[in-house]
Amino acid sequence: MEPLRLIMSGAVVGQELAAEFGPLPPSFLPVGTRRLYELQLDALGEAGRMHMVVPETFAVPEHDARRLAERGVDLLPIPDGLRLGDAVIYAINSVVDGEGPVHILHGDTLIGRPPVARSDVIVGGRRVNEYAWAEMRVEGGRVTSLETTLAGEDGHAGRPIAAGYFAFGSSLSLLRSLTRMRGDFIAGVNHYLGEHPVEMAETAEWLDFGHLQPFFQSRLAVTTARAFNTVRIDGLTARKTSDDRAKIRAEAHWLNAIPASVQIHTARLLAHGVDGGKAFYETEYEFLPVLSELFVHGQLGRASWMRILTACEALLSACAADKGEGSADVALRTLCVDKTQARLERHARETGFPIDRPLSFEGRATPSLTVIAERLAGALDLASGRRETVMHGDLCFSNLLYDSRVKRVRALDPRGLVGERPGIYGDLRYDLAKLAHSAVGRYDQIIAGRYVAFERDGDFSLSFEEIAAQPWLEAALGEMAVDGEAALSPTVRAAMTGLFLSMVPLHADRPDRQQAFVANALRLFLDLGA
Repeated sequence: MEPLRLIMSGAVVGQELAAEFGPLPPSFLPVGTRRLYELQLDALGEAGRMHMVVPETFAVPEHDARRLAERGVDLLPIPDGLRLGDAVIYAINSVVDGEGPVHILHGDTLIGRPPVARSDVIVGGRRVNEYAWAEMRVEGGRVTSLETTLAGEDGHAGRPIAAGYFAFGSSLSLLRSLTRMRGDFIAGVNHYLGEHPVEMAETAEWLDFGHLQPFFQSRLAVTTARAFNTVRIDGLTARKTSDDRAKIRAEAHWLNAIPASVQIHTARLLAHGVDGGKAFYETEYEFLPVLSELFVHGQLGRASWMRILTACEALLSACAADKGEGSADVALRTLCVDKTQARLERHARETGFPIDRPLSFEGRATPSLTVIAERLAGALDLASGRRETVMHGDLCFSNLLYDSRVKRVRALDPRGLVGERPGIYGDLRYDLAKLAHSAVGRYDQIIAGRYVAFERDGDFSLSFEEIAAQPWLEAALGEMAVDGEAALSPTVRAAMTGLFLSMVPLHADRPDRQQAFVANALRLFLDLGA
């Protein structure tokens, strides 16, 4: 008989994690551009139909509900405030009609290769920190009891802990045991163990996302780098290497040369050089959330986001206070006019896309991409007379960490180049455009796949998942000014729109994203009224 498979995510995370990401059920925590449940389902593989238990007061985002349904997961809302054992009782009674196996995965746990084909087995792992755990007493391969140790205790040396995957052979026996123990999950499991022989399945492949410290350690374990570079992280440092020596050297130079007033808002450079023919640099690794995670998958309130935006403004103000001798207008022309035209021509060569053909967005006529690029260039104030200031050059949400304890952002991966020229200076307006292309242009939602886009006969459409923070951020940006420049001035908006044109050829491996970038450029262009 096919087991009832439950992912128990029926209560929101504790205070520490909620302060960082908002009141989310654990399976909905962000891990890079994905949610934890996606990794859990990948690990479970073709295990059959599953149910995910969630708090009934949690409004599951439409995208996630659709994604879960596509992957064969039924949502099972339960009353808030139930203990784990009571939640299991509620779930079994809601779904099961009769006897059968029940497999349970804790919603804050990722098991590498869970024993989905076996029953009456508990996955055991090695203790990884000093939090409270349920230790397993094992005799002759059989689990005889679980014993919860208090946080801070060392526990019994050599004993495995229950890692978060339980496969029970009898739903009725489990119900009786949990009910007899008044909803205490561990006591109920111990009662079940007294009636049924249960084996331990040992694993070294498990990660805990249930508390703040192990969350960031576990997220680190599943983080991957983009294709053009290699990032090696050991928990102390992040070492970035690439065959593109000019790029890596420019980034290292920027981190090394910026003034101290800017350095406190950036990753700290520790070393740089050439190793094995490749350029590299190392920075101190920070166990902090990324703004793109918070924006796309988090559930922070307005006050938290206003503090984050204030921290971004502090970084931009520090950059603006250090001025170079050159013209900011020259840098803006290089980055927003010359680069955009070259990128469009590259896209046309590589894909055959007709960049000179008029298009439309949701039935509204637009010029061709070439003409749009020309009009955006005309909307830039390239005779402002502004002097260069320190410029990060890639100030999007995915390159910004947020430290809620000191209310400060940490910027990663600076550009370090304007054209072919290494340096720390450029145009403040370009950094504002990069920030806006996340908060207003919704770049990170495209990268995370949280959108729906179509194209038919040159008519594009695009819709995004609703994010409560997005209108707050756009409105707040509209009221912000740095060094006399409005954060959403016509020049900044034009530069932001052009970014979606220039990034199209960089995603040749993802035609779906390219379509979304073009659609978004058309949408933003029409919003400009240019």
